[in-house]
Amino acid sequence: MLEFCSYEFPLPLWALLLILLIITQLISQYYHNALQRHRGPFLASFTNLWRLWHAYRNSYREPMIHMHEKYGDIVRMGPNVLSFSQPQAISDIYGPGKQFKKSDYYPVNAAVSRGRMAHTLFSSPDQIWHRQLRKSIGSAFTVGAVARYEYLVDNTVRIYLDVLDKRYSGKRGSEGIIDLHTSLLHFAFDVIGDLTYGTRHGFIESGKDLNGIINYVVSFLNYGFITGQMPIIDLFLRHNPVLMLLERKGLYRGSTFPGVPFALRWLRERQRRYDIGLSKEGSDNREDLLDQFLKARRENPDIVTEQEVLGLSLSMMIAGGETTAITLTAFFYYLLRNPCCYAKLQHELDTRLPNTPSGEMFCDTRYADARSLPYLNACFQETFRMHPAFGFNYERVVGPSGTTICGTFVPGGTIVGVNPWVVQRDPGIYGRDSHIYRPERWLEASNEKVKEMGRILFQFGAGEHICLGKNISILEMYKLVPCLMKTFYIELESPEKEWTLFNGANVRMSGVSIRINRR
Repeated sequence: MLEFCSYEFPLPLWALLLILLIITQLISQYYHNALQRHRGPFLASFTNLWRLWHAYRNSYREPMIHMHEKYGDIVRMGPNVLSFSQPQAISDIYGPGKQFKKSDYYPVNAAVSRGRMAHTLFSSPDQIWHRQLRKSIGSAFTVGAVARYEYLVDNTVRIYLDVLDKRYSGKRGSEGIIDLHTSLLHFAFDVIGDLTYGTRHGFIESGKDLNGIINYVVSFLNYGFITGQMPIIDLFLRHNPVLMLLERKGLYRGSTFPGVPFALRWLRERQRRYDIGLSKEGSDNREDLLDQFLKARRENPDIVTEQEVLGLSLSMMIAGGETTAITLTAFFYYLLRNPCCYAKLQHELDTRLPNTPSGEMFCDTRYADARSLPYLNACFQETFRMHPAFGFNYERVVGPSGTTICGTFVPGGTIVGVNPWVVQRDPGIYGRDSHIYRPERWLEASNEKVKEMGRILFQFGAGEHICLGKNISILEMYKLVPCLMKTFYIELESPEKEWTLFNGANVRMSGVSIRINRR
């Protein structure tokens, strides 16, 4: 019998059957949901391995622009994935009433705490949970609530300016060179630490990445961006169920974000003091974001558990620091490479904002005053447009019945998305010079045109998943820029040298070195 089986099913035949099965699967993928009518790379039609390879291979290019230039308005990026470049797609995918759920790209970006996933509003695909949690804590992020944090940002701005002045101002040689992006990372992470936990991490004074938190955040997001192109491989890596089980039992360590112990320590100490009726030690009785999260937990215990509070505080650390630093770096990079724009903004700041009070070492700009400056607003809008911090398509899954996007019917189950880097350079909206930095476009256009251009900007996301910390980030940026420019002369170390970009979910930059001198 064994000889008969061996004779009837020799190894080459099994190999042939396997090959035929693979070919059948690939052909099925190619014709999946009739997406073959959309142009895209040939291999992308067969397997998401192509997406993974493309994300890795093209990390140093401006996201997705080259793909749409080559293949058109709709690009098939995977067997079941379409990328849209038309502005209308923003409304069709993320607009009011759209209930498309997030793709599997997002859960890959969940942090791990002691072997359990600590979902954030970004990483969770659960729409009901997201809606309920956002409603529970949303009041802490309104424009009015954020205004109460202004004096806290002022404190960190003063410390930052003081360190820059003592460490770099007027220094010659290598001692006076500032790696702008690294410096702004230290600023942004210290701001968000103070707003969330009531204490700064100390990045600014040390000039170092304390406890490797910033480096971990960068690696964390890089991993999520690459792995998210083919989420199934995450089950063998970060969210490996076996390794997470071992971590829960204390037999393995390696998945936990180094910011978790910091966050847990503050969370539990704050909760302990509430439980015994004590106020915060050394407190000025202000409420930070952790207070707000714990308040939401007391009011909505079924929705906001300790795990949710942890996830929220971690999301502030993971998302709230780097995106702000990226935007600020881009703001100064474009401004310094366009001296006429720099001079125009400097003049506006000097003539429209109050001078530094007598006896004060550094200027102090009110947020409301900064927001009233037209050219400063134009520079920020143009920076948001030219360099959105996020470099991934905001992926959503079309419902079972399908939908129409930009006049094209898309079958149910298809993953669809728009990349801000593509749509925010649409010449039909921003003009034939949409590929260049020109803040004046926001001042020359009619009110209706400005509104239209503003509707297309979605560097903070769109719809019900728009970034919760948007107002905090804007507050930080509008506070720092005027203070920095009114205190120092700023110049690029090598004006002729262009920066290097890297897309790892957030589009980071390197090679932006500056020098400063006191004014």
